[in-house]
Amino acid sequence: MTVAPPKGSFTDSIVPAKSGEATDEHLRPLWIPRAECINVKTALVMFRDDYQLSEDTLRRLIHDRRIANRHADRGQWRISAPGLAMALDGDDRALGLLRQDDRKHPDVVRYFVRLGIPIE
Repeated sequence: MTVAPPKGSFTDSIVPAKSGEATDEHLRPLWIPRAECINVKTALVMFRDDYQLSEDTLRRLIHDRRIANRHADRGQWRISAPGLAMALDGDDRALGLLRQDDRKHPDVVRYFVRLGIPIE
């Protein structure tokens, strides 16, 4: 019987969120409340100018960073607006905190404030 090595400290779990394919790990699903949820069309409008975001890049980020979900195979994507901003900024620490549902941490709060999204 193989025993798994002990887990690191709490802060070790806040390391950058990498794609499941890159690490062979399963990323924790991102909980996306209605207030911070946007669709593909809205995401392109919101982020196209500042980040030169194309639809292909957006769909790749959705897949690689797991910042969206949908209820059915062909359903509409529900994208986390703060999660997308974090991914576009390369802020893996904040995205890791968001993935852990820590919406009160200052590194996460600044994205909510920047996007004008109320923090629950």
